[in-house]
Amino acid sequence: MVYALAACQSQDELKLKHYYIEGQALYTTHCANCHQENGEGLAGLYPPIAKSDFLTNNKNYIICGIKHGISDTIQVNGKTYRQPMPANAQLQAIDIAEIVTYIYNEWGNEKKITPVKEVQKILEKCE
Repeated sequence: MVYALAACQSQDELKLKHYYIEGQALYTTHCANCHQENGEGLAGLYPPIAKSDFLTNNKNYIICGIKHGISDTIQVNGKTYRQPMPANAQLQAIDIAEIVTYIYNEWGNEKKITPVKEVQKILEKCE
């Protein structure tokens, strides 16, 4: 029984590493130009992801924003950002799950996968 549990943990760890690595590559391609490789954003134009109160409190909004873009004015760490974020309509739910897994593990104090099924449910409800 202990062996089966250890095997499950290894499977979960491998899946998390896979999501993280794929998410990092997708982040670099689709997000880092504005939010920067280190997640610190760009001057007053693009908000930080690293050390961001917005990241902590708005996971569903971020998932929708990655897919459909953001045109709202947002507050991040007490600062107002008005620059629209372009949509990434070509990204599939798996891509967004991997990006979100990466950013939340890298900068959001999570140590888990954001499952594709969760992302799909959230995307179905985006306005």
